[in-house]
Amino acid sequence: MNYRKTKKTRQIRIKIRRFCAAAGIALLAVGTIGCGDEKQVTSEQAYRKQGLELLDQGDYDGAVDAFNNALQQRVGIVSNLEEDLNFYKAHAQMEAGKTKEAIATYTAVIEYDEKNADAYYLRGCAYIKTGQAKTAAQDFEKAAENDKKNGQMYAGIYEQLVLAGLLDEAAVYLDQGLKIKGDDAQACLSRGRLYYVSGNYEKAESELNAALDKKEALANLYLGRVLKAQGQKEEAGSYYETYLEQNPNDSNVLYELGQISFEEGEYEQAVSWFEEGMACKNVINKRELWAGKIASLEYMGSFDAAKQEMQAYLESYPNDGAAQREFVFLKTR
Repeated sequence: MNYRKTKKTRQIRIKIRRFCAAAGIALLAVGTIGCGDEKQVTSEQAYRKQGLELLDQGDYDGAVDAFNNALQQRVGIVSNLEEDLNFYKAHAQMEAGKTKEAIATYTAVIEYDEKNADAYYLRGCAYIKTGQAKTAAQDFEKAAENDKKNGQMYAGIYEQLVLAGLLDEAAVYLDQGLKIKGDDAQACLSRGRLYYVSGNYEKAESELNAALDKKEALANLYLGRVLKAQGQKEEAGSYYETYLEQNPNDSNVLYELGQISFEEGEYEQAVSWFEEGMACKNVINKRELWAGKIASLEYMGSFDAAKQEMQAYLESYPNDGAAQREFVFLKTR
């Protein structure tokens, strides 16, 4: 099976979306800047750009420093730009493994905007990572309360709570999300995703196909995931490719395509998908993509290349115990 690789120009600036568990990242539009000296604003935006570049390079601590420098340019002023910077900062902190610091950053956003559903949702996801599932559930409740008609948010919350083992709490969000009425593309998409994450693939396909008929391109992504979950990998790949034609910077989908090729034993193609994902700007799953590439190289028998990649990987992620053990093995080949 050979999937066509898309070659579109990569978008440079992206933001953390509320549904990071699903699609990861998307373009952020910074609206009105607000008050402040023009020179300060220019400096703030320059540090923001630097932070994004450092994110792209995987230098998460450096990115946090850059975003902090940006935020120090107009102390006491909060606009869309500052909110944007805090979301980026929290993302960098999460990627650096500094979950508690990320929680503090999301808390700062919430203290300014008590109805910010995105901040509550993402802070809830961070609490899940620290094992504070009950506290996360409280944040998810606030997120849903402030964005009641967002079926995709219900799906994200449901998925997070299931992973945390809070099945009774998760069931509430599944039920609430499926009660959202409407036959428009967004309503069909939301129900489709909810059915997908709950394992009802037949109903998921029906709703997602209805969304696709209404020109909702994102339905391609979830149809791909539904088909992959049922073992229909080739068909899933076709939907992923269609989705990537309009969203070429989605490194999560490129990772999924890499996984499909890997599972099918097409290791060279898998390497290509993983490399394309790593080439995305501000890629948020570089670690997983890199690990996938190394594994593919090993299965190809390209041990020297795998060893070189693993050495570089460990320079970026020195605390990865499994990678350290694998590197010892590779040095014997």
